Amino acid sequence: MNKDILKPFFEAYSEASMSSDPTVLASHYADAFIASGPTGSAAFKTDEQFLAWLGQVHEFNQYVGMGSLEVVSIHETPISDHHAFATVEWGARFEKTGDERFCFKISYLLRFSEGKPLIIAYISHEDQEDAMKARGVI
Repeated sequence: MNKDILKPFFEAYSEASMSSDPTVLASHYADAFIASGPTGSAAFKTDEQFLAWLGQVHEFNQYVGMGSLEVVSIHETPISDHHAFATVEWGARFEKTGDERFCFKISYLLRFSEGKPLIIAYISHEDQEDAMKARGVI
């Protein structure tokens, strides 16, 4: 149903993730959203504090040498006319790993507003820092 919308949305998200301007990445999120992973969950507002946190995430990614982030695959499950669940397999490359692609999955609950998806929740399938340590990135 929304496959033609989701691929460009997540490709733009990957570009925004590599940008030093956190407002571009924040525009992919609803006004409030939930983030969850193996170590816990939290609710956020897309406010100045969130923008500051995104800036810290960008600095961390630069510190660990992330050179690229790409969409490997998207599996979508429509929920309603206004919602979908999408699991994205991401591929990242780091200076320390060269051409080797570091793959990980994140599932997103999306709300469609005027045809545009917005992230209202996401679930990381693994702890990013633990996975990066296991693969020698950090």
